[in-house]
Amino acid sequence: MTHTRLTDTICAIATPLGVGGLGVVRLSGPNALGISSKIFSSQRHGATSSALEQAASHTVHHGWMIDPSSGEPVDEVLLTLMRTPHSYTREDTVEISGHGGPVVLARLLELCLSAGARLAEPGEFTKRAFLNGRLDLTQAEAVMALIHAESETAHRLALRQLRGEVAGSIRTIRDALIELLAQAEAGLDFVEQGLVEPPSDQWCGRLDAIQQQLAALIDSARVGELLREGIHTVIAGRPNVGKSSLFNRLLRKDRAIVTPFPGTTRDLLEEMLVINNFPLRLIDTAGIRTTPDPIEQEGMQRARRSIDDADLVLLVLDGSQPLQSDDRLLIDQMMTNKTIIIFNKLDVCEPVDYSTLAARRPQVPIVNISAVNGTGCDQLKEQISRLLIERTGGMSERAVITTSRHQQALTAAAEQLVRARQAAADGLSGECIASDLNEAIKQLGGIIGVEGAFTEELLDNIFNQFCIGK
Repeated sequence: MTHTRLTDTICAIATPLGVGGLGVVRLSGPNALGISSKIFSSQRHGATSSALEQAASHTVHHGWMIDPSSGEPVDEVLLTLMRTPHSYTREDTVEISGHGGPVVLARLLELCLSAGARLAEPGEFTKRAFLNGRLDLTQAEAVMALIHAESETAHRLALRQLRGEVAGSIRTIRDALIELLAQAEAGLDFVEQGLVEPPSDQWCGRLDAIQQQLAALIDSARVGELLREGIHTVIAGRPNVGKSSLFNRLLRKDRAIVTPFPGTTRDLLEEMLVINNFPLRLIDTAGIRTTPDPIEQEGMQRARRSIDDADLVLLVLDGSQPLQSDDRLLIDQMMTNKTIIIFNKLDVCEPVDYSTLAARRPQVPIVNISAVNGTGCDQLKEQISRLLIERTGGMSERAVITTSRHQQALTAAAEQLVRARQAAADGLSGECIASDLNEAIKQLGGIIGVEGAFTEELLDNIFNQFCIGK
C-alpha cells in the first residue's frame, strides 16, 4: 500500500466472523458519508437520501441498509458517524451496526463495495491512524498487542504502551541526543565565531547518562518477552514424584497421563496457564533417572534441554521417601534463583522438615504440597508470583519494551553511542561524534515512526499482522 491510496475510502467487517447478536462494518475515508448515503434509508422502504452527509459528527442514526439495484432492504441497522479529525483514523468514518450473521455482514460489505468503497487491507485502519498522526508507531503496535493479550498483565502492558509510555521514554532520550547533536554541529559550523566544543569529559558524562537510560529500556525487553511469550516454566524431577499430577492440578484438568508406573511421561507436554496475571508456558517433562530404555533416555535429554532454557523450574521431590541420590543430584544442579523446590505427597505423609536444605540456599523457595488433593498449592502459587515479581521488577511504572523490533533498534542506538563516547573520550572532532549521534537518533526515530526514519516495507511488515477490520 502506498500513501497516495489514502484518498480511497476503505471498508471492512470489523467484528469476528460467525453468528452473533451484533456485527459491524466500518468505512473510513473522504467519501465515507457519501457512500453511506447511497445505501442507507431512515425508513424500511424509503429512498436513500444525501441528508446523511450533512449530519453532525458523533451521531447515531437508525434505519435500513438498502440495495440500490432492487430497492429492497438488507438489514435494520444503527449507523454511527464520526467526522474528521475526531475518529480513530482522523478521517470521516462510518460504522454500520447490523445483525451479526455471516450472510448479513457479507451483504452489508458488498453494498459498501458496490457504492464505491474498496476492501481494506490488513491493518489499514490503524495504519491510517498512524499516517494521519493520531498514533505513533509504538501505539499502533500496542493496538495489536491489546487485541491479542492473553493475561491481565499483558493487557496492562499493551495499554500503557498505547497511552504512550514507551514512546515518551524514547522521545526523551532522542531529544537529549538531538540537543547534543546541535552542539556538535554548532562547533563545526561556527568555529569562526569563537564557539568552543564542550570538554570531552562533559560529553562523556552526558553520553553516559543517556546510555544508562537506553540500557534500562533494553533490560526491560527481557521482561517484555517473558510477559508476551509466556514464562517458560518446567516441572522437573525423577520419575513417580508427582510431576504430571502437579501439571494437571495447576491446569485444573487431566492433561497428562498419571499412573503408578515410572517413565509414563516420555515427551514434553506444554500448556498455557495464568497465575496471578503472569502467563506461564507450563511444561511437564520426563522423569530424570538412570535407565537403559532408549526412548526414555531421549525424553530425559529433552527434559534437560528444557530445564536449561527455563525461566522458572518447579523441582518436585517425593516427600513420602528419603531423598535419593537422583534427588540430591537434581537439587545440586537446580538450586538457583529460578527454582522452587516442591515436596509432594502431603496426602500420604507429614510435611517435610526442609530446614537443613533451606539453610544451604535460603533464597530458594521450598513448599510442601499434595498434587492429588491440592493442599499447599495456593502457597505454591504465591511463591511463583513472588519469584516472578522479583524477576520482572514488580511491574513498576517504568516503560517496558515488548517487541523485538524495538529491542533491536535500541541496541543499535546504544552501539552508536558507545562509538560516540569513545570519540569524545579520544578528543576527536565534533564531526566524528555527530555522525554516530545522527545514526542513534535515526534508530530511535524508527521505533516511534518519525518521518524519514521508517520505510514502507517496515510499515507493511507491522500492519500486515493485523486483521483486515482493524
